[in-house]
Amino acid sequence: MALKPTTTSLHLASVADLIGIDPADLETAFVCEEWSAELSTDLVWLGPETAALHGAPATRCGIMDLMQLYEPGDWQKVLLALEEAATISTTFSFATTRRPGPRVSRPVFCFGRSETEDGIIEGTFAIARLCLETASARRDTLN
Repeated sequence: MALKPTTTSLHLASVADLIGIDPADLETAFVCEEWSAELSTDLVWLGPETAALHGAPATRCGIMDLMQLYEPGDWQKVLLALEEAATISTTFSFATTRRPGPRVSRPVFCFGRSETEDGIIEGTFAIARLCLETASARRDTLN
């Protein structure tokens, strides 16, 4: 199964709206790439930039392998979204964080739709190009 490049300007505007960012700023602040998953094999196909920003070793990986790259506190909501998508044809979204290093985080937004009759989930990842410093890493605090 190969990725289908279906990111259109209208689709990106929808992604920007869901994230809460001006569509003109979306591609500057985020890498947006399509992804797909085959339910019969539990394999996910990522775009090359998305795989790199996830810290995934390849553009193809298991759904559970991908999920474990996220903030552990978000695993349940991500798993619930993907389980629902595997059970019924639906649209879904989730937001989570990657921790590529100590005291830094990278926001990850995922939007998708599933067609259970076809056994396919397709979607878009929007991953922040820059990492954010976590509050515990800041030297200057407000109080």
